[in-house]
Amino acid sequence: MSSHHLQSAICNLQSAICNLQSAMEQAMRQLVNPAKALRTLRKGPAILEALLAGVTQEQAMSLSDGGDGWSVLYIVCHMRDVEAIFAQRARDLLDHPSPTFQVTPNEELIARGNYVAQDLRAALASYKAQRAAFIAMLEPLSDGQWLLAGTHPEQGPATLLDVAINSGLHDVDHQEQIIRCLAPIRGA
Repeated sequence: MSSHHLQSAICNLQSAICNLQSAMEQAMRQLVNPAKALRTLRKGPAILEALLAGVTQEQAMSLSDGGDGWSVLYIVCHMRDVEAIFAQRARDLLDHPSPTFQVTPNEELIARGNYVAQDLRAALASYKAQRAAFIAMLEPLSDGQWLLAGTHPEQGPATLLDVAINSGLHDVDHQEQIIRCLAPIRGA
């Protein structure tokens, strides 16, 4: 094969790869996109509030998902504190090129937040306020801003869209955990 034919084959291959990448990106935008991420983020507080309806402070402190599991109160405090972390990651992406995200161990969040002494309704209100502020930060972003990328030290590359999606998925994980915690008083 001549050098010219080889260069032509390489160019054709590069073009095919670019077309495939473009098609994959378009398919992903149809599956996960900013509008869907925002819609999911808007639902989280309402679902959490419905789950916690009628739950007393005492129940929130005593009901957990197992012997070593977190209480409902700890879960809500954790959701509040991690919401602030997701918002900070979004700010970092908007303010700095290719940031590396900070990771805070859960044990540190629990100690720093003094979860055992927290009020359930105050933690819920704080989570809801932080989520509203996070959504307000995300709503005006351009398509290009949603694709700004940084690095999570344990999970690798992440775009701003990934951060928003992960915030919504984090809600779902802990909402399900709360359902398990509340099963003894809800008859499930």
